[in-house]
Amino acid sequence: MGRSPLWLPSRRALLGAGAATAAAGLLMPGRATPASVDERRFLFVFAEGGWDQACLFAPLFDNPLCDMESHATPGQVKDIPFVDSALRPSVRSFLERYASKTVFINGMESRSVAHDVCLRLMTTGTSLPAADDWPAILAANAVADPVMPLLSLSGPSYTHLHGGVVARAGKAGQLADLVSGQALAHRDSPLYAPSATIEALEDNLVAHLTGTNPVLLERGRAGALAQGRLESERRAVRAGEVVSALSLESAGLTLSDDIAMLVEALAIGACRCASIGHKGFQGLSWDTHGVNANQSNNFEELFAALLLVANTLAERPGLSHETLMEEVTVVVLSEMGRYPQLNSRGGKEHWTFTSCLMFGAGVRGGRAIGGYDDRIAGKRVDLESGDSTESGEALVPDHIGATLMALADIDPAEHVAAEPIWAVIA
Repeated sequence: MGRSPLWLPSRRALLGAGAATAAAGLLMPGRATPASVDERRFLFVFAEGGWDQACLFAPLFDNPLCDMESHATPGQVKDIPFVDSALRPSVRSFLERYASKTVFINGMESRSVAHDVCLRLMTTGTSLPAADDWPAILAANAVADPVMPLLSLSGPSYTHLHGGVVARAGKAGQLADLVSGQALAHRDSPLYAPSATIEALEDNLVAHLTGTNPVLLERGRAGALAQGRLESERRAVRAGEVVSALSLESAGLTLSDDIAMLVEALAIGACRCASIGHKGFQGLSWDTHGVNANQSNNFEELFAALLLVANTLAERPGLSHETLMEEVTVVVLSEMGRYPQLNSRGGKEHWTFTSCLMFGAGVRGGRAIGGYDDRIAGKRVDLESGDSTESGEALVPDHIGATLMALADIDPAEHVAAEPIWAVIA
């Protein structure tokens, strides 16, 4: 059958041939484990720019080296001390309802004060490019075979060996356009697809050669290709259903809406991991070298979204458990902290020590682990008990990665040179 130079394959043939695999990691022939397998899923929320630990995690009101907010007061819910403020009501609302499911991890050293280096360090444990980040490793080790192992809406994403598991939504809804076929209409120069008649003939020929010939289905490489084509088509259909259900083309409206979309993806088993970046209130960033007061707006917007997420996890039935809260672990990170003292512009510079939080499935909540000493440096931690002790370990991002691996039933030793913080794991 002849084809002009401008011939385009049908969308089904395009996906079946693996184009979507290269673009978004959606098709992974040869893995057909049912999606109902009971395994923990993860939602990553990344505060981009470096948050101020003294606005939430570190109530250092008695430390003369730390400039605390004039409107802030010490707060505590269960065994979680925090920085309270009327300007951040969602923080207290979240903790009052979900402190028992939440752990703060304090005093972790990012080991750099450069954004690009810290982004890699915090998510991969190394500044070298030849590394996969925690979400990618978790997704690559999924047993349940989700159609989008890692759905990345925004924020940092680093891959080396596992790029094929990442479905990046794209800032302009590129993933939705790819799956729907609308991406073809966005080219600078026009392309013309074959007529519906020609497309149907081509599809029937491919189906006959690779899907209905019993000899081919049993013959070595040809059989593998035939089986792969059938699996790819199945996954392409599933990807289209997922993208349609999630309305990915509308991403980027509000943080709460975007996170709710990712929770829905996790709830229906479309992915094992989902990730999103938060650029701060009105996109003003967490990098507050000037006007550190913006941190309050950032934390309020973030925790308003986290409260909605937690409510959904607590109320919605899970795939294998009574609620999603028993199946999904939420991880909230920033690449660095802020220097404890204000500068001449009312902002705070970069600081190598920071905090993070986790809540949900598998988390032993109701407490804060680690802390800050008189110099606002991180305290050493006994990994078993979570207590601060001089004989403990200095926390670094590798400990977070190892903890996540343990939560996911993956051997941490295969991926990081650190032990999990066992005190985090229920």
